[in-house]
Amino acid sequence: MKIFKLTLLAAVLGMLFGFIQIKNSKNSTRIYKSLSEALKNPDEIYHLKLNRKRYKAFPKEILSFKNLVTLDLTNNKIDTLPAEITELIFLEEISLKSNRFNSFPTELCKVPSLTNIKLANNNISSIPNDISLLKNLQHLDLYRNSIETISSEITNLKELKKLDLRMIEMSLDEQDRIKTLLPNTRVLTTEPCDCATRN
Repeated sequence: MKIFKLTLLAAVLGMLFGFIQIKNSKNSTRIYKSLSEALKNPDEIYHLKLNRKRYKAFPKEILSFKNLVTLDLTNNKIDTLPAEITELIFLEEISLKSNRFNSFPTELCKVPSLTNIKLANNNISSIPNDISLLKNLQHLDLYRNSIETISSEITNLKELKKLDLRMIEMSLDEQDRIKTLLPNTRVLTTEPCDCATRN
Protein backbone atom coordinates (compact mmCIF):
# COMPACT_ATOMS: atom_id res chain seq x y z
CA MET A 1 0.00 0.00 0.00
CA LYS A 2 2.85 2.33 0.87
CA ILE A 3 4.54 1.63 -2.48
CA PHE A 4 1.25 2.35 -4.28
CA LYS A 5 0.90 5.72 -2.52
CA LEU A 6 4.48 6.64 -3.36
CA THR A 7 3.96 5.67 -7.00
CA LEU A 8 0.74 7.71 -7.17
CA LEU A 9 2.47 10.71 -5.57
CA ALA A 10 5.33 10.47 -8.07
CA ALA A 11 2.87 10.38 -10.98
CA VAL A 12 0.97 13.43 -9.72
CA LEU A 13 4.18 15.37 -9.15
CA GLY A 14 5.36 14.40 -12.64
CA MET A 15 2.18 15.74 -14.22
CA LEU A 16 2.35 18.92 -12.16
CA PHE A 17 5.96 19.49 -13.20
CA GLY A 18 4.96 19.01 -16.83
CA PHE A 19 2.26 21.67 -16.66
CA ILE A 20 4.58 24.09 -14.88
CA GLN A 21 7.19 23.50 -17.57
CA ILE A 22 4.67 24.34 -20.32
CA LYS A 23 3.53 27.46 -18.45
CA ASN A 24 7.10 28.67 -18.07
CA SER A 25 7.73 28.03 -21.77
CA LYS A 26 5.51 30.99 -22.66
CA ASN A 27 8.28 33.20 -21.34
CA SER A 28 10.83 31.48 -23.57
CA THR A 29 12.10 33.90 -26.19
CA ARG A 30 13.69 31.47 -28.64
CA ILE A 31 11.82 31.35 -31.93
CA TYR A 32 12.71 28.49 -34.28
CA LYS A 33 12.75 29.46 -37.96
CA SER A 34 13.84 26.14 -39.43
CA LEU A 35 11.59 23.09 -39.48
CA SER A 36 14.52 20.67 -39.77
CA GLU A 37 16.28 22.32 -36.83
CA ALA A 38 13.12 22.25 -34.72
CA LEU A 39 12.56 18.54 -35.41
CA LYS A 40 15.81 17.70 -33.60
CA ASN A 41 14.14 18.52 -30.25
CA PRO A 42 10.36 18.49 -30.86
CA ASP A 43 9.41 18.55 -27.19
CA GLU A 44 11.37 21.77 -26.64
CA ILE A 45 9.68 23.78 -29.38
CA TYR A 46 7.30 26.46 -28.12
CA HIS A 47 7.60 29.19 -30.77
CA LEU A 48 7.84 28.43 -34.50
CA LYS A 49 8.11 30.97 -37.33
CA LEU A 50 7.98 29.50 -40.84
CA ASN A 51 6.96 32.49 -42.94
CA ARG A 52 7.87 32.83 -46.64
CA LYS A 53 8.71 29.13 -47.02
CA ARG A 54 6.48 28.65 -50.10
CA TYR A 55 4.54 25.86 -48.41
CA LYS A 56 1.57 24.77 -50.55
CA ALA A 57 0.23 22.63 -47.72
CA PHE A 58 0.38 22.68 -43.95
CA PRO A 59 3.58 20.84 -42.95
CA LYS A 60 2.39 17.78 -41.00
CA GLU A 61 5.72 17.73 -39.15
CA ILE A 62 4.43 20.69 -37.10
CA LEU A 63 2.07 18.27 -35.36
CA SER A 64 5.15 16.75 -33.68
CA PHE A 65 5.56 19.87 -31.55
CA LYS A 66 3.06 19.00 -28.82
CA ASN A 67 4.14 21.94 -26.62
CA LEU A 68 3.79 24.59 -29.33
CA VAL A 69 2.47 27.94 -28.07
CA THR A 70 2.88 30.23 -31.11
CA LEU A 71 2.93 29.35 -34.81
CA ASP A 72 3.63 31.77 -37.68
CA LEU A 73 2.98 30.56 -41.24
CA THR A 74 2.60 34.01 -42.82
CA ASN A 75 3.22 34.42 -46.55
CA ASN A 76 2.86 30.86 -47.76
CA LYS A 77 0.40 29.20 -50.15
CA ILE A 78 -1.62 27.16 -47.66
CA ASP A 79 -5.38 26.80 -48.20
CA THR A 80 -6.43 24.13 -45.67
CA LEU A 81 -5.50 22.87 -42.22
CA PRO A 82 -5.37 19.24 -41.04
CA ALA A 83 -7.97 18.06 -38.54
CA GLU A 84 -5.07 16.92 -36.33
CA ILE A 85 -4.21 20.53 -35.49
CA THR A 86 -6.49 19.98 -32.49
CA GLU A 87 -3.63 17.92 -31.02
CA LEU A 88 -1.73 21.18 -30.38
CA ILE A 89 -3.50 21.70 -27.07
CA PHE A 90 -1.20 24.49 -25.86
CA LEU A 91 -1.40 26.58 -29.04
CA GLU A 92 -2.35 30.17 -28.17
CA GLU A 93 -1.43 32.17 -31.26
CA ILE A 94 -1.47 31.30 -34.95
CA SER A 95 -0.70 33.54 -37.92
CA LEU A 96 -1.91 32.47 -41.35
CA LYS A 97 -1.74 35.90 -42.95
CA SER A 98 -1.21 36.14 -46.72
CA ASN A 99 -2.04 32.55 -47.60
CA ARG A 100 -4.77 31.14 -49.85
CA PHE A 101 -7.71 30.42 -47.59
CA ASN A 102 -11.09 30.82 -49.30
CA SER A 103 -13.02 29.83 -46.20
CA PHE A 104 -12.45 30.21 -42.48
CA PRO A 105 -10.42 27.17 -41.33
CA THR A 106 -13.01 25.63 -39.00
CA GLU A 107 -10.35 23.27 -37.63
CA LEU A 108 -9.14 26.24 -35.57
CA CYS A 109 -12.51 26.41 -33.84
CA LYS A 110 -11.62 23.11 -32.17
CA VAL A 111 -8.44 24.50 -30.61
CA PRO A 112 -9.92 26.16 -27.49
CA SER A 113 -6.53 27.33 -26.21
CA LEU A 114 -6.27 29.90 -29.03
CA THR A 115 -6.27 33.54 -27.92
CA ASN A 116 -4.99 35.16 -31.13
CA ILE A 117 -5.83 34.26 -34.75
CA LYS A 118 -4.36 36.21 -37.67
CA LEU A 119 -5.95 35.57 -41.07
CA ALA A 120 -5.37 38.90 -42.81
CA ASN A 121 -4.87 39.01 -46.58
CA ASN A 122 -6.72 35.85 -47.54
CA ASN A 123 -9.96 35.42 -49.47
CA ILE A 124 -12.28 34.28 -46.68
CA SER A 125 -15.94 34.94 -47.42
CA SER A 126 -17.72 34.01 -44.20
CA ILE A 127 -17.33 33.41 -40.48
CA PRO A 128 -19.02 30.12 -39.41
CA ASN A 129 -21.21 29.32 -36.42
CA ASP A 130 -18.38 27.28 -34.91
CA ILE A 131 -16.51 30.52 -34.17
CA SER A 132 -18.45 30.47 -30.87
CA LEU A 133 -16.31 27.53 -29.68
CA LEU A 134 -13.26 29.78 -29.30
CA LYS A 135 -14.12 30.85 -25.77
CA ASN A 136 -10.61 32.17 -25.02
CA LEU A 137 -10.15 34.15 -28.24
CA GLN A 138 -9.02 37.73 -27.59
CA HIS A 139 -7.81 38.94 -31.01
CA LEU A 140 -9.15 38.05 -34.46
CA ASP A 141 -7.48 39.65 -37.49
CA LEU A 142 -9.46 39.39 -40.74
CA TYR A 143 -8.00 42.47 -42.41
CA ARG A 144 -8.40 42.54 -46.20
CA ASN A 145 -10.58 39.49 -46.81
CA SER A 146 -13.80 39.02 -48.78
CA ILE A 147 -16.14 38.68 -45.84
CA GLU A 148 -19.82 38.65 -46.86
CA THR A 149 -21.42 37.02 -43.83
CA ILE A 150 -20.50 36.82 -40.16
CA SER A 151 -22.41 34.40 -37.96
CA SER A 152 -24.32 35.95 -35.08
CA GLU A 153 -22.68 33.26 -32.94
CA ILE A 154 -19.67 35.57 -32.74
CA THR A 155 -21.54 37.28 -29.92
CA ASN A 156 -20.50 34.36 -27.69
CA LEU A 157 -16.84 35.38 -27.82
CA LYS A 158 -16.96 37.12 -24.45
CA GLU A 159 -13.15 37.44 -24.20
CA LEU A 160 -12.73 39.04 -27.64
CA LYS A 161 -10.96 42.38 -27.26
CA LYS A 162 -10.20 43.24 -30.88
CA LEU A 163 -11.74 42.30 -34.23
CA ASP A 164 -10.08 43.70 -37.36
CA LEU A 165 -12.45 43.98 -40.33
CA ARG A 166 -10.68 46.80 -42.15
CA MET A 167 -10.45 46.84 -45.95
CA ILE A 168 -13.58 44.71 -46.24
CA GLU A 169 -16.59 45.89 -48.26
CA MET A 170 -19.32 46.03 -45.64
CA SER A 171 -22.38 48.25 -45.32
CA LEU A 172 -22.82 50.54 -42.34
CA ASP A 173 -25.82 48.46 -41.24
CA GLU A 174 -23.68 45.32 -41.21
CA GLN A 175 -20.92 47.09 -39.34
CA ASP A 176 -23.44 48.26 -36.74
CA ARG A 177 -24.82 44.71 -36.42
CA ILE A 178 -21.37 43.32 -35.68
CA LYS A 179 -20.64 46.06 -33.14
CA THR A 180 -23.95 45.40 -31.44
CA LEU A 181 -23.12 41.70 -31.20
CA LEU A 182 -19.74 42.57 -29.65
CA PRO A 183 -20.39 45.53 -27.31
CA ASN A 184 -17.15 45.02 -25.36
CA THR A 185 -14.92 44.46 -28.39
CA ARG A 186 -12.93 47.02 -30.35
CA VAL A 187 -14.20 46.43 -33.89
CA LEU A 188 -12.07 48.02 -36.61
CA THR A 189 -13.85 48.70 -39.91
CA THR A 190 -13.38 50.72 -43.07
CA GLU A 191 -15.90 53.35 -44.17
CA PRO A 192 -17.93 51.76 -46.99
CA CYS A 193 -17.54 53.13 -50.50
CA ASP A 194 -20.72 54.70 -51.83
CA CYS A 195 -19.68 54.06 -55.40
CA ALA A 196 -23.16 54.82 -56.78
CA THR A 197 -22.71 58.51 -55.95
CA ARG A 198 -19.49 58.80 -57.93
CA ASN A 199 -19.54 60.68 -61.24
